Amino acid sequence: MVKVIIADRMSVILQCVSSILIATVVSMVVNWRMSLVAWSVMPCHFIGGLIQAKSAKGFSGDYSAAHSELVALASESTTNIRTIASFCHEEQVLRKAKTSLEIPKKKYRKESIKYGIIQGFSLCLWNIAHAVALWYTTILVDRRQASFENGIRSYQIFSLTVPSITELYTLIPTVISAINILTPAFKTLDRKTEIEPDTPDDSQPERIQGNVEFENVKFNYPSRPEVTVLDNFSLQIEAGLKVAFVGPSGAGKSSVLALLLRFYDPQGGKVLIDGKDIGKYNLRWLRTQIGLVQQEPLLFNCSIRDNICYGNNVASESEIVEAAKEANIHEFVSNLPNGYSTVVGEKGCQLSGGQKQRIAIARTILKKPAILLLDEATSALDAESEGIIVNALNAIHLKEDRGLRSRTTQITVAHRLSTVINSDTIIVMDKGKVVQMGSHSTLITVESGLYSRMFRLQSFEETS
Repeated sequence: MVKVIIADRMSVILQCVSSILIATVVSMVVNWRMSLVAWSVMPCHFIGGLIQAKSAKGFSGDYSAAHSELVALASESTTNIRTIASFCHEEQVLRKAKTSLEIPKKKYRKESIKYGIIQGFSLCLWNIAHAVALWYTTILVDRRQASFENGIRSYQIFSLTVPSITELYTLIPTVISAINILTPAFKTLDRKTEIEPDTPDDSQPERIQGNVEFENVKFNYPSRPEVTVLDNFSLQIEAGLKVAFVGPSGAGKSSVLALLLRFYDPQGGKVLIDGKDIGKYNLRWLRTQIGLVQQEPLLFNCSIRDNICYGNNVASESEIVEAAKEANIHEFVSNLPNGYSTVVGEKGCQLSGGQKQRIAIARTILKKPAILLLDEATSALDAESEGIIVNALNAIHLKEDRGLRSRTTQITVAHRLSTVINSDTIIVMDKGKVVQMGSHSTLITVESGLYSRMFRLQSFEETS
């Protein structure tokens, strides 16, 4: 967009410069004396035009700023319409909208008067310049140093370039500002990414098995290089197992999933899938093998069918229905008036949290991932919805794929321990390291362990 603006402005600048040069030459050829007088009165034209342009720009800018506040209020109110309606704040919002226009209304009255005076002053300067030029034309005609026609032609040719001079003065700062904005943008575009999604492009296996291994991984986010997220993190996860990561906030649990999806590369160590460095896989292909269900399911403003098909856009209707059944959402969808053609609304606002989450799971089931990543997938749900979704996730984990009798590797990040009790292995993390590992029955017996303390605390909160 900025490049288009610069290209447009540069063409206007070139037009203005050529107009000034051509007018100067032609005016001097017609009558050089009148041309010199035109140059002498040019400051009046220039100052008048500049004052007019600056005042008009400032007036329109204030007007836009006042309305931007109203637009922001309207946008915020529309987005949060349910909250506003639930608190019966409709009248307050309307009053706030009217109040936001009261101050600009008073200001515009004063600005209109000031704008009129400035416009009158600039027009006065222009008329003075015209009067002087026409007066000198009569002198040249009396002295027979120029004909009336040539005097008027010479002056008019040059005076027509006054808008070009004024516009040139106002455009140059805009171009310089745009160039300053583009400079860091070009640096960003020229920067070579460290993670190429299309390399290497060699042939990949039909499907990964799902063995995951972390070897002495050290990782910190680029925006916070001083904070170590994973510190010599080492772990092996066998294919087909249900593994859960638990621990306090900031322990590095979600960072493990980010590294598996290769949103980032570790600063040290290796991440291996099936014994092969993750960086040696074609990234686009690798992500087709991994399914992700997030804490807040992201649905698009389209039909339920289209949202499920996002996991596999060539899936048949029977495959979509089968995925919905496995996610325990088919019965609900079938009871809707439009069935799978029902539009979910912006961000799925027409559905409950559990329904949105189950659609997101159906989308992941349709993808048929070899590795399933669950990032707080049930933390915002009630116990009943949580039980339904856990059963749906178990269906993914236990399902055999294409007769290969291989199960999906399921890696879960959770704060709510009730969702991970049945995991094959629970990994307790703290400060970027593994502090405990084992099944629920094993970890709960270690009374001084972090997992046992977390479990007792959550059990106390649920009973109180």
